[in-house]
Amino acid sequence: MNTYIPEQLIDEIEQLKELNKFDEAMKKINTILVKDPSNEDALLQVTDIQYRQWEIGKASKAIDFLNAKKNHEDPLGLYIKWVLEMEKNNWIDAKKYLRKALELTKAENHEIIRCYGLCEYWYGNREKWVNLLKDSFSINNKDAEVIYNLIEIYILEQNYKKAKSMISYFYKHHKNIQTIDKDMEYYDNKIALFEKFITTQHMFTPLHA
Repeated sequence: MNTYIPEQLIDEIEQLKELNKFDEAMKKINTILVKDPSNEDALLQVTDIQYRQWEIGKASKAIDFLNAKKNHEDPLGLYIKWVLEMEKNNWIDAKKYLRKALELTKAENHEIIRCYGLCEYWYGNREKWVNLLKDSFSINNKDAEVIYNLIEIYILEQNYKKAKSMISYFYKHHKNIQTIDKDMEYYDNKIALFEKFITTQHMFTPLHA
């Protein structure tokens, strides 16, 4: 059976999800699953819808089925499992899934590197987070989330000079910055707040080299 969904149907499903019409979107997906219960794209859509509806347990079942089908060797499936386990506050298990995804992609997927850096930060390893974010940035230097995280960690480290440099980079390349699950306005607002914070700090603290 096919493992994909026709492009036109995908567009219809995505539009329904954007309108929060999840039941209607699920009905369209079920027209695929009735014919092909193992359709990978359809099961990924099911996982996404259930995640958006905050039905984490149901979403986990769909991705567990897919991961088992692929012998737990699919980086995307492992990445999604990491997201779901994080939502359940299962940090140790979540990190294991992401570590395997990192290994399978040979540390060449900038998003997986970025997220693994976050795991290190949550375990108190700020230096590793900085280095992994730099690695992620070197692979894709136009990802808004990576740039945002770099500014964030530099501020946490009170390295305002580097934070300002990344803010300048963001504005310089603004028209080419890429976003995925957040609007550009989100990053514009957040980075504007960072900029104001740095300006305030600069009144009392000299910039770090």
